[in-house]
Amino acid sequence: MPSKAFQECLIDVYNGEVAGEAAFESMLRGAADPQQQYVIATLWQFETEGKAIIRPLLLRLGLSMFEDAEGRAGSAAAVAQLNGLPWSDRFTMLRDMVKANYLPRYVELGTLVSPEEDRDAARIATFMGAHERALVQLAENVVAGHADPAAPVAALLKFPLPRPV
Repeated sequence: MPSKAFQECLIDVYNGEVAGEAAFESMLRGAADPQQQYVIATLWQFETEGKAIIRPLLLRLGLSMFEDAEGRAGSAAAVAQLNGLPWSDRFTMLRDMVKANYLPRYVELGTLVSPEEDRDAARIATFMGAHERALVQLAENVVAGHADPAAPVAALLKFPLPRPV
């Protein structure tokens, strides 16, 4: 059985996925064209799949799967500021926010459980660290003007969205 510290971190990561899902849903309203819609919708899909990956482990560990409605609402409201910025600036702010507030906790999750202790929990914890690093890479790709900035995230999706032509 994973430690209490792991379980608390897992709940934080799950709540991060909930907040991210709300944020990207709200950001989608500010997309100016099909390429922007694809990038943001890919992030939205990524957060939705992240929640789905974590839920079976939450249930097995007897932890709540309920979503934090206040966190969801706060995240969606905070994004309103981002939608008023130029496209690249949105992702500069997103990258910096994720690196400062989410990435450390997601990476920490992988340090709190070993495969010997709980193989499934360790697999999910490792994936969630890679998940958040891919989100940061997408943001960096947008800022750098890459042709397919969503590629690092799309590569990790079980149900990727179709790229616009």
